[in-house]
Amino acid sequence: MSKETMEQIRAAETEANRLIADAEACAEQMKADAVAAGRERFDAAEKELVKKTETALKNARKDAEKSTAKEYENAGRDADEIADAAERRKAEAIAVVIGGLEAKCR
Repeated sequence: MSKETMEQIRAAETEANRLIADAEACAEQMKADAVAAGRERFDAAEKELVKKTETALKNARKDAEKSTAKEYENAGRDADEIADAAERRKAEAIAVVIGGLEAKCR
């Protein structure tokens, strides 16, 4: 093989090695870019999900507070009705108790 052919082969090998190195560097950069873009998308999606979750929790708390207030109001109304009924029957109960005691005492 001639010296010129050997030099051409070495030059071709050098060029091939350079092309391979360039391709590997490009692939690494593409991978890094893809990972960074994926992280950005993930972070954005996570922030959006957190925001939606916070809003849903806030709304759920408001609904629960309204429901609780309504239940307290209903329970208070029921308690007032029971107290009123008891008060109305109080005199009757006293009369029954006193009447029973009077009957025992006779």
